[in-house]
Amino acid sequence: RQSVVVQVGQCGNQIGCCFWDLALREHAAVNQKGIYDEAISSFFRNVDTRVVGDGGSISKGKICSLKARAVLIDMEEGVVNEILQGPLRDVFDTKQLITDISGSGNNWAVGHRVFGSLYQDQILEKLRKSAEHCDCLQCFFIIHSMGGGTGSGLGTFLLKMLEDEFPEVYRFVTSIYPSGEDDVITSPYNSILAMKELNEHADCVLP
Repeated sequence: RQSVVVQVGQCGNQIGCCFWDLALREHAAVNQKGIYDEAISSFFRNVDTRVVGDGGSISKGKICSLKARAVLIDMEEGVVNEILQGPLRDVFDTKQLITDISGSGNNWAVGHRVFGSLYQDQILEKLRKSAEHCDCLQCFFIIHSMGGGTGSGLGTFLLKMLEDEFPEVYRFVTSIYPSGEDDVITSPYNSILAMKELNEHADCVLP
């Protein structure tokens, strides 16, 4: 059974990057022979990089090149560009990224209403592509923040999209809530608006 991780916004992508690093290190510790097994197939595809295009997926045998079952979304380029220049750059499929340059200005409505409708088709295409690479897709795992504009607004917009397009697939959400010392004045409002969407469209929320 496979899971597709969807990282949304600056915080979602930073936390997601830590997750992929930990997953790789933990699996390497228990899989000394480098065999592509059921455990690692839950979150990674094994790809033969010598094959051009979307083919080249290997279902068993030695690990060739691991690609995360992930879609990275942010309405600013900074964090995603850092990931693509960092040690995990080869883990992500560059066709599975969506970025903009303006950002959501810490405004839930901009992320949800403006970028949601603007990027709906692109996001759906990436999600479908990720689902096609799975033999048995069990869940979408969304990582986002509640206080920012993109994470809270666009993150909850795509939850509703997933419910409509993949009604049989679970929607698990890891939500990073703002702290008491948060200096973003809109974060309590963003969080309340996002919580309403989580309540309606998520199967499981892990704050």
